Amino acid sequence: MEEKTVEAVKTPNAMAFKSALVYAIYFLALIYVFKFAGIDQNDPNSSMAEKLVGSLASYLPFILAIVYVQTNYKKALNDFISFKTAFSAGFKVAAYAGLFIAIVLMVYYKVLDPTAFERLIDAAREAAAGDATQLKGVEMMKSYMVFFIGFGAAITYTLLGLVTSLIGAAVIKKEVPLHFEG
Repeated sequence: MEEKTVEAVKTPNAMAFKSALVYAIYFLALIYVFKFAGIDQNDPNSSMAEKLVGSLASYLPFILAIVYVQTNYKKALNDFISFKTAFSAGFKVAAYAGLFIAIVLMVYYKVLDPTAFERLIDAAREAAAGDATQLKGVEMMKSYMVFFIGFGAAITYTLLGLVTSLIGAAVIKKEVPLHFEG
């Protein structure tokens, strides 16, 4: 009887998970860097330069994490990858990162720095400008606001990751030629 070796199927799951986890840790560190630098991303009066730096520092590494997983997965597949496979690898990073960012934000506002959450609520009260209906809404939503922040961040990062994954997959796809013997 002849023994057949079965090649393990390569999947990007572990790489996507690790990449998203590293990004979430980076995101938490970035929150503290901004806090110690005096940059408040939630302040409507912050300068355009602060907003630009904050956005670049937040989103550029996220985009690079997606592209990193797509290109390294392509290398693991002998430099051939279909659009579908590249998109799937990138989107897994986005989905994991969205989940991790939601958890990071909820833990940050509820456990690590509840005063930051109070500042958000105070800013919402200030934005209500004395309107009793809006103030009542802020008070009613206060206990759920952390979950809305986490859910909103998860959706935002997942949608940004979807677009990034589509673009990355379109750029790096390289189908296996019919005559290729690897």
